[in-house]
Amino acid sequence: MWVGGGVLLFSVGKILDQYIFDIFHSLHTPALDEAVIFLTETLVWWVLVAFAIATAWRLWKNPDHRSKLLPAFFAVGAAAILALIFKSIFEAPRPYEITSLDPLVSVRTHSFPSSHTAVVFALMIPMFRIARWLGAGWLFFALLIGLARIYEHVHFPSDIAGGIFVGGITGAIFSHPTTEQYLRILWQEREFRRQSFHFLAGFLSVFAHWAGYLRLREIAVLLLLGLIASWLAAKGKFPLGARMCRLFDRPRDCQFPGRGAFYFLLGVGLSFFFFDVKIAYASILILSVGDSFNHLFAGRTPRLVNFPWNRRKNMVGVLVGVVTGTFAAQFFVPVWAAFLASSIAIFLETIPFHFRQFYVDDNLFVPLVAGAVMFVLT
Repeated sequence: MWVGGGVLLFSVGKILDQYIFDIFHSLHTPALDEAVIFLTETLVWWVLVAFAIATAWRLWKNPDHRSKLLPAFFAVGAAAILALIFKSIFEAPRPYEITSLDPLVSVRTHSFPSSHTAVVFALMIPMFRIARWLGAGWLFFALLIGLARIYEHVHFPSDIAGGIFVGGITGAIFSHPTTEQYLRILWQEREFRRQSFHFLAGFLSVFAHWAGYLRLREIAVLLLLGLIASWLAAKGKFPLGARMCRLFDRPRDCQFPGRGAFYFLLGVGLSFFFFDVKIAYASILILSVGDSFNHLFAGRTPRLVNFPWNRRKNMVGVLVGVVTGTFAAQFFVPVWAAFLASSIAIFLETIPFHFRQFYVDDNLFVPLVAGAVMFVLT
């Protein structure tokens, strides 16, 4: 139904693009301009943050850390990533780039499909599955967001149709009972929870830096606060940190609660410090995407393909990590540089570098090695 509806909606939008765009342009008033900008640049993000907080709270309070909101949360992330991938493939110009009209808001990506629309529509079917009234209310809100992006001169109707298709079909897949059941089973595994957080953190780091919210100063403050929280949790004076350790940290790391998150953020900060922005983004994505898939697949394949120097790593995991890391990084650097950087960093990560009780954390090692390789090659 979503595929057929998406094709129909896109076709109608493509035919009527200029006509509908002209109608929206004629509606402009200063008061409406301010309301629309607030809707798309402030309110929608606060609503999504509130949804993320609600999901985290439900997972936290539930004894087995499950929630019906979790598949919807995965759907939002998947829709955002797919929208960005399609933007890079189609490279469609924004309306203001081919007309004489000025946009109401600043944008730095391509037009098709609309990321705003894809993200909000990814929640529509999950909301309907939770409660019909909630789904109907969310549908109204999602349509407002799509129409507002046309009003702001940053999308044609066909871009909105593309966003509805990407978001709708992603939400339908992730909220399907079969997918929901599979996610519930996977979520019981500590490593899956850990790598899901790892995967999401990489994309959020890149997005936050791109949007101007995460610079070296903010990273330094977060690292300091993280060290204080970890020390308090290790002393038993920070119950929240101790529980986070049980949820996400490996048993060996509980003497340093949040060890993985600390070294991940440190690796992100050092990548921004040493490398050009595009190389830093590619390095962080190799870490968050390639290394995450490497860990996930390493535990789900026969032990016959394990490396003799590290029985916890295997060839299948490395291969999957290299492929996914290359795919993520090639949006910022040439594909051959992304491939070589992913291959070297993820393969070397299988070698345990340690001195007595201290070992080099892969969250620090992978982005720096990948960044150094890409710096030399480009």
